[in-house]
Amino acid sequence: MIKAMDKTGDGGFTLLEMLIAITILAVGLLGMAGLQATAIKGNGFGIRNTEATALIEDKIEGYKNTPYASISAGETTESNLGSGRIFTRVNTVQDNTPATDMKTITVQVSWTDLMGTHTVSFRTVVSENG
Repeated sequence: MIKAMDKTGDGGFTLLEMLIAITILAVGLLGMAGLQATAIKGNGFGIRNTEATALIEDKIEGYKNTPYASISAGETTESNLGSGRIFTRVNTVQDNTPATDMKTITVQVSWTDLMGTHTVSFRTVVSENG
């Protein structure tokens, strides 16, 4: 049997209540979309940071596998590295630093993306005696 709606209007939601509920839901979903965009940007930065670190490690390993006398002082720049060719690597070798018969090697990788310019650098010291 069908029950008739009583005169107080408690039989369901009004159009105004539905519009308010949909508005609250829409605001919440838009907030979640903004968080998702931020997470995607953060993941992209993490990927590029990892790739920059790998470029640095490769270069430092190359220096460590090179005889001490063959490592010449100075600065070299390599451009268009990595995926997307967005990375620039600057290699700097200083003689007799921090002591005699030692060389300080600094490898710096930088790139520019939508979030700005970023730089990662590592420094190591190699010795003539080991």
